[in-house]
Amino acid sequence: MSNVSRIDISSLDGDIRFREELGVDSLMAMEIIAYCEKELEIELDEGELGCVETIGEFVDYVNDIFGRTHGIETA
Repeated sequence: MSNVSRIDISSLDGDIRFREELGVDSLMAMEIIAYCEKELEIELDEGELGCVETIGEFVDYVNDIFGRTHGIETA
């Protein structure tokens, strides 16, 4: 994510909003999605991602998909 947004990842927390606080536009969002899909070998549902507003929600969603894809239970 920091590759796309050019923000130091250590300064991010779960409550930060993608659009309002980070200025992530639709093209940047697509880059983040593509990067996660490639690196984690998962497929994210863009429709479901439309409801994701914060970094924490995104992390929770990705963890859930990763767990289901790779047969790992997540909390």
